[in-house]
Amino acid sequence: MAPMLKVNKNTLKKLTGRFFAFLAVFFITLPSLSAWALNKDSVLWFLEGQILGGYSQIEGTSGLGSIISNWLVSPTVKLDNNLYWINIYNGSYDRMAQVVTQDEGNRQATDIQTHNLSTSFKHRVNDTWSLRPHFFVNWSFLKETEDESFGNGLYDYRDIGGGLESSWITLNTRQQQDEARLGFQFFKREYPNYQSVLFLFDPNGTTEIDEKDFYGYKANLSFDSRSRSGWSWGLETISLYKDYTDKQTIDSNGIRTGDTRQDFAQYVNGYAIYSLCSEFTLRLDGQFVVNVSNLDFYDTHNTLSPADDDFIEKYYDYFIFNFKPSMIYTKNIEKDKNFVASVGYELNVFYYPGRKTQDPQGIYQDKDEQDFTHTFTLQTSYPVTKQIAWVTLLSYTIANSNQEFEQFYTYNYNLWSAVTGVSIKY
Repeated sequence: MAPMLKVNKNTLKKLTGRFFAFLAVFFITLPSLSAWALNKDSVLWFLEGQILGGYSQIEGTSGLGSIISNWLVSPTVKLDNNLYWINIYNGSYDRMAQVVTQDEGNRQATDIQTHNLSTSFKHRVNDTWSLRPHFFVNWSFLKETEDESFGNGLYDYRDIGGGLESSWITLNTRQQQDEARLGFQFFKREYPNYQSVLFLFDPNGTTEIDEKDFYGYKANLSFDSRSRSGWSWGLETISLYKDYTDKQTIDSNGIRTGDTRQDFAQYVNGYAIYSLCSEFTLRLDGQFVVNVSNLDFYDTHNTLSPADDDFIEKYYDYFIFNFKPSMIYTKNIEKDKNFVASVGYELNVFYYPGRKTQDPQGIYQDKDEQDFTHTFTLQTSYPVTKQIAWVTLLSYTIANSNQEFEQFYTYNYNLWSAVTGVSIKY
């Protein structure tokens, strides 16, 4: 086990339990401690959504009539001048040819549906310091084939959790505002339809029934500097520890050790925005991720004989590099109505230092797996009214990998999509 993964689970769970008990008391008692009365100015609404339709295709396969839709509803209650109760529902439904990255490999999918609910209190302690305790529930549904029904997907999951975030305004002038944030979050993720092969062969046993379920502990620290002119930028670091409930590690003979899987991921996210002039804006986004796991992989190649078995150490360790530049053009047509066009490119690099490549027959080679995707996008938004715009989105993705064994997963493909529709914002 890697040293950074040695965590006292009992102590961590006790501290987390006390933390959530405090949050529960806070959420129950805080509204009653505030003297307030609802009126027409106490509730603030924010509504946003879009629905786009068109066509998408992974080259070499049948095309698919496509829909991209997302929506956000946020009723916010003003309790007093320093306290807000913020509620957010954010959902999406994407029906299109797509490839989704999973721990084991890249899977083709046709439909993805998500629903995210959160509730939080934002308490402004003083002019520069705010606290935000929050709870959330997330659902994600993924269909890998058109004949599969929603709710039965192998990779469907749900999250439930909460946390506390503290933010500080470190600079506030007419031209610039700087803000720092520090937060902690705890959640449990469950995959209701994913059961291990061991359990399927022995349903009366208790081994690895829910091998993908885990408890997540996340800490984040970020800084944003927003300017009316010149550069705006932000930097965020996220530490995520995943404690799997059932999945056990294995030794070089394929024997379970009794220890459960633990992953530690470190994220560094950044962005920079520069206004070249009143109409053109350059934006740069990037991400770097390191994941370390104590789980190795024992590959039986689906045969009974152990002669062809392979033991792959550090199979679930990986590095991710993401770089996404874009150019945005904004033209004011009339008051509160802007035409917006953007062109962008996104590079994603996945490097697995322990996962060896395989030839088309599944025989392991000496090289480490490396996956590259290049995505080119063009998007326009034309205002119909102040609240409604007509949106068109074109994208083309080229994916290349030195992984040649694609019996179960997809690594090398070209994907394109074209959709158009309306966007609404109130």
